[in-house]
Amino acid sequence: MSYNTKNYTEQGGDKTVIGGTLEILEGATVKGLPLPIAENLPESTVESLDALKESFNALLINLKDAGLMEKDEFTTSVAAISNPTGESLITNHSKIRTITYDNNIATIDVPINELVEFDSSNPAQGIHKWIGLSIGTGRSSIIGVTYNGTYDLVQADVNEATNAGCPEGSFVLWLKCDEVINTPKIITISRAGYTTETITINVIDSEN
Repeated sequence: MSYNTKNYTEQGGDKTVIGGTLEILEGATVKGLPLPIAENLPESTVESLDALKESFNALLINLKDAGLMEKDEFTTSVAAISNPTGESLITNHSKIRTITYDNNIATIDVPINELVEFDSSNPAQGIHKWIGLSIGTGRSSIIGVTYNGTYDLVQADVNEATNAGCPEGSFVLWLKCDEVINTPKIITISRAGYTTETITINVIDSEN
């Protein structure tokens, strides 16, 4: 069955197709549409400016997560940490030729065979050809940001990023170049009131 009009009703009135413009004039009402509803928040009883700010921000997050306001966007970046420490890590960072970041895809150009294998400070991570990446979020702080959907970044992560020479609002990602050369690493960052951001990290072997 075909129609010459963009807006039509079929199936005995059970289905209406809008292919053109649906214009709702002033004074009209629409019933039955499932509108998003924000979570109920209690009336504010704050007595200080700082508490008022927290209360207001909680309201904004509530509206954004309910779909009643556009969510914020992260402004992400990927770069090598500027202050690698330890002979092996310093050697590996000296071998990095370029790191590019475009459309949420980071590409690291490095000769894999020239990288040094060494043990992580966390024995469970094993021996790999490590480099350190600074992952920027575009926020003034990473506190409250969730990594890969399960890990909430904390002050210890802020301290680690600061020691590694990362800019404010960044965290350190330790990358196993010998693994990522075969399989790109995909990470996500999220936060209440923000759109979840996915970052893909590729390693290209300069010798190939």
